[in-house]
Amino acid sequence: LERAMREVCKELARLMVRDGEGAEHSVAITVAGLTTAEDARKAAHTVATSLLVKTALTGKDPNWGRLLAAAGRSGVLFDPKQASIHVGDVLICEHGMGLGVEAEAKATAIMKTDNYSITLTLGGGSHAFTYTTCDLGHGYVDVNAGYRT
Repeated sequence: LERAMREVCKELARLMVRDGEGAEHSVAITVAGLTTAEDARKAAHTVATSLLVKTALTGKDPNWGRLLAAAGRSGVLFDPKQASIHVGDVLICEHGMGLGVEAEAKATAIMKTDNYSITLTLGGGSHAFTYTTCDLGHGYVDVNAGYRT
């Protein structure tokens, strides 16, 4: 019963994110390979809430540099040379370096779908955290620029 409730809650959370003002994509961002659960949570939160990451999601741009920069800005210590990034099942960054236009083209195709995942593996630790986010596009700006609170 507990597992079923968790799955229902995850799906409801994903739907709430997807229903955001002007959102077009729901993205599960997982940060893995860290040594503490708190580091994984902190890094995932920073990546998922980064405005530069969110605008890259809007542009369907598998910008591994923005993803790694956001993880670095989280304050969590990791060696970028150990970092890898997947968009869906497509590896776009390994050992802290991009894998070229072919990998990015495959990742872009995935990013054109409504719902996908991005996984940053930042080391060999056993802790991971997933944070569901959405893109930030013109719809959000239009909705929020049109009124005063």
